[in-house]
Amino acid sequence: MMAIDRHEKIMQLLVQHKSISVKTLCDLLQASEATIRRDLTQLENENKLERTHGGAFINDSIKLNYEETFNQKEFISAEEKRKIARAAFEMIRPGDSIVLDAGTTTIELARLIGDSDMPLMIVTNATTISSILARNTKVELYVLGGKVRLNTLATVGSVASEMLKRYNVSKAFVGVNGITIENGLTTPDLEEAEMKRTMLSIADERIILTDSTKFQKVARCQIAPISMVDQIITDLKLSDYHFERFAAQDILVERV
Repeated sequence: MMAIDRHEKIMQLLVQHKSISVKTLCDLLQASEATIRRDLTQLENENKLERTHGGAFINDSIKLNYEETFNQKEFISAEEKRKIARAAFEMIRPGDSIVLDAGTTTIELARLIGDSDMPLMIVTNATTISSILARNTKVELYVLGGKVRLNTLATVGSVASEMLKRYNVSKAFVGVNGITIENGLTTPDLEEAEMKRTMLSIADERIILTDSTKFQKVARCQIAPISMVDQIITDLKLSDYHFERFAAQDILVERV
């Protein structure tokens, strides 16, 4: 196995288990202890994990510097994402114009729209959902061009951003990697942060779709301050403490 493949597998295991021993990594990756220790040292130098005497661990702040791929994230909190998407779908009315970003919760919302016959105008930078939305023949669909980010399969960059700024929509449905009152909405990639911020800026109503694991986490790039959010739809695992803190910011918080 090549080093880049071992590093990817190590990070996947740490995201799943939070910590892991050198011995376990040797067994799973069929690599020598010296090789695994070199891998861990390199990943620590890249600020992706922290070493311990016998292995490594990942904490929330470091985890957000490593972004799982779309396929990896699709199965995390899958049931919660489906419920969040259902609540979001119930907010949409015939004739709405909406913008959807690329994410594993918005793809669930796209499936509900695609299986409906609701007339809508939709703008998206998500290469993963255009064919799903097109199943609904009453959707007027606009897909933004630009550079495709391989982690999220979203189009980003100046071309996509300039295209997006030409639209005005009634609702924006946007996902995040981290959300706090102090740091606002965050994501690991600067270009994706710019796209999400523009989506919020062109919408009359700005709705964040995020499972409860994203609260009190901060990624490297700010999308927008919390003041740009009108509503948050999340799952029932969000604590009363965090629910009340965000509701105190004049944000409608819905737990589903």
